[in-house]
Amino acid sequence: MTINGKTVVCIGGSGGMGRGVAQAALELGADVIVTSRSQQKADQAAKQLGCRAEIIDIYDDKSVSDFFDRIGHFSHLMITAGAVGRSSFSETPPDEADRFMQGKVWGTHRCIWHAKDRMNQDGSITLITGGYSQIIDDKAGHVHTAFKAMEAMAQVAAVSLAPIRCNVIRPGFIDSDLWSGMTDEERDQLRNTEREKTMIGRIVEPVEFGRFAVALMQTPVVTGAVIPVDGGRHLSVAR
Repeated sequence: MTINGKTVVCIGGSGGMGRGVAQAALELGADVIVTSRSQQKADQAAKQLGCRAEIIDIYDDKSVSDFFDRIGHFSHLMITAGAVGRSSFSETPPDEADRFMQGKVWGTHRCIWHAKDRMNQDGSITLITGGYSQIIDDKAGHVHTAFKAMEAMAQVAAVSLAPIRCNVIRPGFIDSDLWSGMTDEERDQLRNTEREKTMIGRIVEPVEFGRFAVALMQTPVVTGAVIPVDGGRHLSVAR
């Protein structure tokens, strides 16, 4: 199976891992749509990459519904958008904690719900979680909860929407604009710390993540899987 000539939708594809997926898909001849809540960000990314731009707010049902109405039928959906940051399970009130579930879990569910009837039956949905799905840390309690829910949702979707496939990629530290709020010193320290915890001695780049995601889209025998793409970072948890 090839994605050459197929439409690949990257929700959150204007930056970070989503942008890496868009770049990798374009390398193989796909028709790519990148999105953002900001029209300016979407347009800028699309111009730099050479693809289409759309605006979508995954928190808003009408925005999501209108988006999928506009683009019509397509083959592959990659969702990297969602809440970022960490919050303590024991210290964060429910009203504040809800943003993690709304942005990551229910925002993703909303996208899948409105996309499912517009997807080609040989297509795929790819979601992302992260290392915190394995690590229980009070300082990131809601991220852990949201990630575990996402991994369960992907398997439910794989069964419910078959033959459309649904998989999860569990990345480690990806050096992208997600960390742009840090100082240069903080970012270098994080890079060094995470590099030492990998088995390959370096950090996974966004386009490397993207190439794996695109390979998964083109592999019709894999569905309901949760796959780490972290240079072996997950193995250091047991050491």
